[in-house]
Amino acid sequence: MAYRDLKEQGIIPPAYDFILHSRPGCALYVANLSLLHGVEEAIDLYFNENVDVFFGSPCSEETVVIGQMAAAANWNLPVLGYLSSDDSLSDKNVYNTLARTTVISATFFAQAVKMVVAQNGWKKVAYVGSNTLFTNLNRQAVVSALAPSGVDIFHMSTEANPTWQSIASNKAMTDLKANARVVLVMFGSEMNTSVPFMAAAHSLGYTTDPDFVFIIFSLANNYQSRPWDADYNGMSYPYLRAAYEGAYIIRIAGLDFASVNTFRQKLFAAENYTNPVGNDASIMPMYDAVFLYGMALNKSLADTGNKSVFTNGARLFQYMKNIEFTGVTSQVLINNDGERIPSYLFSRLPKNVSRIYTNLMLIEANRDDHCEPAIQGNLCYPYNITLTPDYLSITWPPDIPKCGYRYEKCDNTLFFTLGGVILASVIAIILVYYIMKKRRESLLYLMPWRVSMESVKLLSSGTVVSSMISMTSLRDSSTSVNSKNVTTSLQQALVGNTRASVRRYKQLKRISFSRRDLNCLYY
Repeated sequence: MAYRDLKEQGIIPPAYDFILHSRPGCALYVANLSLLHGVEEAIDLYFNENVDVFFGSPCSEETVVIGQMAAAANWNLPVLGYLSSDDSLSDKNVYNTLARTTVISATFFAQAVKMVVAQNGWKKVAYVGSNTLFTNLNRQAVVSALAPSGVDIFHMSTEANPTWQSIASNKAMTDLKANARVVLVMFGSEMNTSVPFMAAAHSLGYTTDPDFVFIIFSLANNYQSRPWDADYNGMSYPYLRAAYEGAYIIRIAGLDFASVNTFRQKLFAAENYTNPVGNDASIMPMYDAVFLYGMALNKSLADTGNKSVFTNGARLFQYMKNIEFTGVTSQVLINNDGERIPSYLFSRLPKNVSRIYTNLMLIEANRDDHCEPAIQGNLCYPYNITLTPDYLSITWPPDIPKCGYRYEKCDNTLFFTLGGVILASVIAIILVYYIMKKRRESLLYLMPWRVSMESVKLLSSGTVVSSMISMTSLRDSSTSVNSKNVTTSLQQALVGNTRASVRRYKQLKRISFSRRDLNCLYY
């Protein structure tokens, strides 16, 4: 499709024609292949098919070998990498015929991370990823970019292909909360690989904590499905949706859904595909690689007038440097080393998670028109940062919470002291009330109003009085003495120093008083 477009736009001269030889390579993408199978195919293509240019291999391991063979004086063939991302391939002392249109680069990606961190003034971040080669390469690049700026990085690493349960139960998650609030999440080139960690963080309440900032890396869009579009390990769509709401993403410009869909539809129409199986985002840079090669053919032929100039890989490579064009992955800017400089978008997932992200910052590859690459090299390609109104409207949390990660920066002594005094006072009041109540009840049942027999001293001589007495009932639930008129003789006695008359009654049963009667008698 790229070749046809080059022909239609008149970029490839009529004198040139393409014959395509396609061979399988890269065990990472093709099952049942040996690790360096693509190298064997490249050797066969060179000696038996007399090829003039290599596109690929998609694997860095194979491209490292193919690039060195192609740069040898007896081969001297141009190589265009479209997916290989090993930063060692940018060494043009070794790979002097290799140009790349890949958008996956640990070095440039780390520069984008540095700009986001610097823009927000963060000096402490956490880098979370699995213990895999891809993650470790990016981790090293990020550390190399941030450390010189004085940014402290807390590292958290999991096993390869972790589950959310293994992450949630790992002590490392507790250590993460105790050491950082800005979390860089990198488990692979696809955002789907972040699901176990984000699900674990959500289960621990980290994603709903406003002090946390989660920045997820999405360097490739191999799947149209987003992490929250399906269930995961028993977690429903709404749960995963909540886990990602409000998170941030650093992604490659030109690999958004609209661009991928446009490319897909164009490919369908051009090749009469009905439902092809493949990773669109992976092959889109291949189109750009073919287009770059066509432009180099055009420029080299125009400059030299030599139709055979394409057979000189080192010479043709010079025409693949310092060039800019619009490809299917948006802007394609190749620097002085023949390396593509990707542009990035820093975006936010809105609260109503969908595929429409809120763009906050554009980190755009740029060439300084007043700079000469032949003299100043890659210094002529600074990044430009454009902030959107949505970015400016956000109050960004600090990298260190106001009270510190363990609340060690806030002195709560007065608060706890006042709280202790108030609590002690309340307890004391309750205790005094309880003691007084129990004392009163004990006095109530001691019946201090009762006259003991020991305190009554009967007088042996004295007036004995006869009278009619009306007795008043003492009533409770168990006893009753009926009112009646009685005639009795009153003997005199002393109760303490008080003179009293004595009446005698025959006790026929045990006398008991209700609580109500006791209260009346006491008070």
